[in-house]
Amino acid sequence: MVKAEATLMDSATRKIIEIPGGLRFQSTEMKIRPVQGITYTAEFPAAYTAEQVFEWKNKKGEKGEFKLGIPSIDSFYFDTKVLSVTNPAILQWIGKPLGKGETLVFIWENSAEGRTQPMEVSTTLGAPLIEIPAAKLAQIGPGNWSLYLVRKRMARAEVTDFWVESTSEYYTRPISVRVEE
Repeated sequence: MVKAEATLMDSATRKIIEIPGGLRFQSTEMKIRPVQGITYTAEFPAAYTAEQVFEWKNKKGEKGEFKLGIPSIDSFYFDTKVLSVTNPAILQWIGKPLGKGETLVFIWENSAEGRTQPMEVSTTLGAPLIEIPAAKLAQIGPGNWSLYLVRKRMARAEVTDFWVESTSEYYTRPISVRVEE
């Protein structure tokens, strides 16, 4: 699953503008989000691609684009088979550590209880691992959980005629996690 948002502004005035013909993300037309002014958004099932491409045409009909690289998380795992609400846990992943402008969101789902618990992390130790404090695991609570990660990346850049602010999210496949007292 991939989700993206982009806002284009006039490079001189920084006023948010609508692009004639709209904006495309990964060759898919983006919708305008009416709540926030002219912010384009797209969400659809997709395989991972290292480079997320936003495209548009300027007033002269010339193609413009902005590319946002987002590193993959190929797989992830905990340092122990069963987590405890009284001990911290280390989550590791195969892939690059979080970089500037990136956060990692943990989405915990317990279908038996009909609960979903998000947890956001914005810093790491410069390595592809995160220590989750016991207090955070206690907030999630014991049970059988499905966990997937969302790697979010935000970027700002000036390109010909425009100032671009964009975010892109990449969703991993879930793993099963058991949390005990």
